[in-house]
Order: sequence, then structure tokens, then C-alpha cells
Amino acid sequence: MLEQHSELKAGSFFPSCPETIQSDFTNFEENQLRLQLGHGVDNISPRVDYNTDACLYSAQFPRGHSLDFDFVHKYQLEDELGSGGYGFVMTAYRRLEGDEVAVKFIIKDKVPEYAWTKDPISGKVPTEVMILTRINHPNIVKCLAVFEDDRYYYLVQELHGSPWHKDHKLDAQPPCHFITSRPSSAMPTPFLSPSSSESSLPASEPNTPPRMFAGLQPDFGGPEEGRPCVSNGTISKLLHSQLSIFQNNDRPQFTRRPSHDLFECIEQSEHKKLNESQARFVFSQVIDAVQYLHDHDIVHRDIKDENLVIDKNLKVKLIDFGSAIAFDPVKPRPYYQTFCGTAAYASSEILLKKDYQAAPAEIWTLGILLSYLLAGVSPFPTARDAADGRIFLSEKVVGKIPDEAMDLMRKCLDPNPESRANISQIKAHPWLQHSFV
Repeated sequence: MLEQHSELKAGSFFPSCPETIQSDFTNFEENQLRLQLGHGVDNISPRVDYNTDACLYSAQFPRGHSLDFDFVHKYQLEDELGSGGYGFVMTAYRRLEGDEVAVKFIIKDKVPEYAWTKDPISGKVPTEVMILTRINHPNIVKCLAVFEDDRYYYLVQELHGSPWHKDHKLDAQPPCHFITSRPSSAMPTPFLSPSSSESSLPASEPNTPPRMFAGLQPDFGGPEEGRPCVSNGTISKLLHSQLSIFQNNDRPQFTRRPSHDLFECIEQSEHKKLNESQARFVFSQVIDAVQYLHDHDIVHRDIKDENLVIDKNLKVKLIDFGSAIAFDPVKPRPYYQTFCGTAAYASSEILLKKDYQAAPAEIWTLGILLSYLLAGVSPFPTARDAADGRIFLSEKVVGKIPDEAMDLMRKCLDPNPESRANISQIKAHPWLQHSFV
């Protein structure tokens, strides 16, 4: 059994290569020993004879599978939130405290080779688990506990967000107040209107694996070290085929349940986009989270509106680290030949089949996200436009986007990764420095 949430201490993260990690980072070896001894952040409820038969809780579990004994005595599984190639997510209540959490069941056999990290004590663990147990930021979903059995890792996480569907939309009234320093913990004045009966409901988490756009399939054959999941060759075919991942400037469509994520929040807003103040506040939180990760040598690699959960006060948290990677701070940042993420967010260098680095490619995804926030559409009508960095946002269609915001978007979407802004430059951009009243 594994169970613990470790706060991130000052210093660098573990290397990107799956073979080794820094054993002295956040006293991880000591933490793992505590986990193996059954210590953790939760108190175990009285030893009632709770049934460990997994099939009683979800049809996703194979017949005859038994859940971890300590997990079942601490958590009551409830509803299924979603499923994907790596596993599925359910809600659960902590039996003693009564609060609701999300539990992601990661199928060990389905995790691709590039998504594992070797630990000197625990052996191989999913990189997602390793990262989430070591980071702590107000705009990143918190890992509360980790369990495992012979088939699954159980990643227990906080739930966050407000329900977004056709009956619960952004109010038309002016947005929240902001303060000049924009600390991550600053909360806007509530101005959204989910129903009172649902406003306290927590958010669900999307599927663990990156959801690929139509025509793209994960490529896990013969993974190399840190290898992402779709080849540049596959991506580049979009440039010469009838399929455009940005067809009609529409947002990418996926089969998904109504949820508490930013995608649904934008979709249910009156104009299917946020106003400038709302967009600035949301985007600044995402930048804070990404800067924290980059400062600790971590790249999420699948930032998009569906991987951001948001509540009625526009408080945002980044989720789904199934594609994330961590780098060795003493080594040069590696280049990749294959792509991991969502095709509509693929950077120019990826679309052009060039070797690329993860951090600049992530900056590109922030530019795409900013366009969705302010305009409700992709900035690129076609994949060819994306490859060339030709932004096209018709004022007749999406309205006037402020000049400073457009300047920031262009800096994120510079087709040259060498001159593209880095995360510190983005955070210092004038558009994000305004105070709001």
C-alpha cells in the first residue's frame, strides 16, 4: 500500500529519464518507508467489515478483483465520473470526515513505458503519481493519498469546481474584482450562477490519457526514453489531408460528460467566451501554475480547457498529469521527435515535423488557450495556418480583442520556438499586470 501527500520543498525536481530520481528530494525515501508502514494523512476508520469486492462498486473492475483493504476502510466509492485508456475515475467519500474526493484508478498494464519513473524503494511508479505526490500549488489539484494493488494505482485527489451545463451559466453582470498583485490565492467576488443545490458539488476529472482528435491514435510501440505518444509523422499528415483539426475555427469536440471544467464553463457562457477581466483572471492562474511547474523542471504537456477545473468564483486548478514529464535540472533539456498532447494544441514545430522541446511547445498551448478564453475559437482556421503561425480572428465573428491581449497571444504563438516567449516573460506581460476594479 502507498499513501501520503508530500509537500514540495525548495529545490529542483527529479530527472526526466525514467531510470533515476533524486533520492534526497522531499525526503521521498523516508516518505515511502512511512507509506509502506501504513502511515499517512488520513486516520483509518474503525474496522467495520466493509466489502472489498471491487465489482460491487463499478462494472469497470474485473470480476473477482479485491480492492485494497485500507482503502475500502477509509473511502466509500460512489459514482463513476469517466473512463479512458489508462483507467477510470470515481467519486468517493472519506468515511470519517465525510468529504468527497476523486479517485483515479490507473491500470498498471495500460500505462505506456514512457509514463513510468523508477524509484529506488518502490520500483516503477507512474510519473503522474510521482509528480502529484511532490508538488503543492493552489492552482494544481492536490493529491491526498495513493494506494495500490496488483492491478491498479489509486490516486486520491481533491475535487474542485462548480457544475456547468445549459441551466447554469456565467452571469451577464460585470465580473469580479481583482487586486494588482494577483496572488494565486486571491479570490474574485462570486458572480457565477450554478444552482444553490449544486454549488457545493465538487468537480470530476477528465480521462487520464490525452484525448486525441479524430484521426490521431496513440503510438506506444517501442517507446523511447520520455517518449510522447503521437509521432510527428502522424501529425504532419494533417497538413496534407482533408482533415483540419481546426475546421471552421470550431473548438475540438470530444465525447464527454457535462463537468466542472473550463471547457464547459466557456461553452455555457452567453457568448461562448469570457469577457476580458474574466479571461485575464483565469489565464493568470494558469500562468502561475505553469510557472511553478517549469521552475521545478516539470512540463504538463497537455494543457487545455478540459484539463482545468473551475468553480463559480473562477478559481482554477490544473488536472490530469498523465502526460507530464520532469527533467534533470543539471542536464540540457531534451528534444523530442514525437508528440504527446491534444492535436488542436500542437505547436508549429511539431506540425512541421521538427524536433521540439517540451517547455516552448507548452507555451504555444497557452496561446491557444488564451484564444479560446477571449474569442471562443482557435486562432488558426487550418493546420497549415497553425504551422505558419498565421493567426486569424475575425473581429466580425469574435469581436474586438484588446491589443495587449493580442500581443500576448502572438508572443505565445510565435512559430519560432527560439524567439517564443518563456513563462516568466508571459507572466510579466503588461496585459497580466493590470489591476481591476
